[in-house]
Amino acid sequence: MAFFVAIDMNIVLRGDKNGDFRMQLDDFDTAILQIVQKNNQLTHAAIGEKIGLSNSAVRRRLKLLRDNGIIAKDVSILGTEALGITVIVSVTFDTDSPQAYAEFDKAVHADLHIKQAYHVSGTTDYVLVVQGPTLAWYEQWAKDTLMCDRNLKRHDTSVVYSCKKFDTARSVA
Repeated sequence: MAFFVAIDMNIVLRGDKNGDFRMQLDDFDTAILQIVQKNNQLTHAAIGEKIGLSNSAVRRRLKLLRDNGIIAKDVSILGTEALGITVIVSVTFDTDSPQAYAEFDKAVHADLHIKQAYHVSGTTDYVLVVQGPTLAWYEQWAKDTLMCDRNLKRHDTSVVYSCKKFDTARSVA
């Protein structure tokens, strides 16, 4: 059984029988999300002008979107070409166990060079996006980080020559 709780006039949380609530996005929320994914430096007034809401309504909605985890972070994205190399690493485990995955997850979160990590299906267990200063640095990092992990069977590395498309926007419609 689903039920709804009204919050702030047009924003609704949808709950299930377990009492878990998820924010129900309306057209204004979707429009706000599309705008801030392209430029989160716009003022509340500028966003409101684009979608027909007041400054305060936009501010309240953005707060709820952040409080409910729909907007996870507000960041600046740096150009990577001038800052070193990017490699994509496919990691295959030799030992498949919850403990092995938990240990790897902990190491991934602690390593500042791993910028993205995906636990995936198929013959590869994880895909990592790693950034560092040079290929020589990466070779040493791979030895220190991946080759010494007893749970890993192998890793395959693809060096990024150039980025042809990079878009952080998520589909919200």
